[in-house]
Amino acid sequence: MSRKQNKINPHCPIAGCRTKQPHQLDPMVCDFLAAFSDPEKLAMWVKTSITEVMSSVADDGKNGRFFAYHTRTRQVEEMYYRTLYILFVAKDSALPHIFSGEPPNSFAEMWRAVNQEVLEGNGMLEIPQLTSDGKEFTAMDMLNNSAHASFAAMATSIGISRSPDLREGIIPRHLMHWRKLCVYLDYIENMFRAGKPRKVVLAGVRSLHKPASAWRAKEISSPPRLPSQSSLK
Repeated sequence: MSRKQNKINPHCPIAGCRTKQPHQLDPMVCDFLAAFSDPEKLAMWVKTSITEVMSSVADDGKNGRFFAYHTRTRQVEEMYYRTLYILFVAKDSALPHIFSGEPPNSFAEMWRAVNQEVLEGNGMLEIPQLTSDGKEFTAMDMLNNSAHASFAAMATSIGISRSPDLREGIIPRHLMHWRKLCVYLDYIENMFRAGKPRKVVLAGVRSLHKPASAWRAKEISSPPRLPSQSSLK
């Protein structure tokens, strides 16, 4: 069994990939490589995509569509951190696999690598936190629940709709957080456009994410805290 698991796929350098042919033979993967292998363009397109999500979420907030808003909270985080992974962590040989979308392609694994290499361990997505009723959770748990449109996501949305403070504050706080990520992407785009080496851009991005204090680190790196499911009672 262990020999089968450790067998190297001749078509892909990523452990666990089961592709039957090189990813580069897929025309869609080739299109993605052509479109997003330029770091300047990648940062620009991701920033544009996040901006569109922000506009849609702002409209959701105005019209009380809290489930629609909540089910997209992971989208921005995933786009942003996958981009940092592609730009500053992944080897060039891994890009065809990443753009293929074939497993393994875990957002959580990419985020952990980014947290180590780019955020220098200051990321907050997997730091245990407590709900108002003492239950432990992580921001990553909340993002995963929202992305899967789970019953937990539905419960959280109901909790938001029933809390005046959350209704008024949580979406603006998320938009502020995402706007900051767009500023970082704008920095990345402009640095690469100016011809700066990757290691110089990485040093700048590390500085952007470096917390001035524990409070500041939490504000920048962690999405807003969401209500516990006890709010349904």
